[in-house]
Amino acid sequence: MKADISLAERRRIERDQQADIRAALAPRHFAAMMEEQAITAYWFAHALEAGPRIRAMLAGMGHGPIAMPAPVVITDPEPVAPAPVPEPLPMRAGAPDLPFDLRQRFGLQ
Repeated sequence: MKADISLAERRRIERDQQADIRAALAPRHFAAMMEEQAITAYWFAHALEAGPRIRAMLAGMGHGPIAMPAPVVITDPEPVAPAPVPEPLPMRAGAPDLPFDLRQRFGLQ
């Protein structure tokens, strides 16, 4: 079968098949996303609504008022001294650069 049609024709057929598959899956994907968003919004709304009632129930069970944690305050970091600047390496007068040395040593010139 593959030998009967050219490579370009075979790739065009595969592209058409993949486009058909994507077109069929897209509505299903968006429907699933919308359903997931609706469920999340439902649970989020109920959690916001139930918060005060849960705190009131816990207070009524003898736990007393529920203390809210204090906000975390981040202090400024300590100043750091700048890193020392390294001194340049000593070189002998008239020394060729390192890449030249390596090329000469390995016979790559």
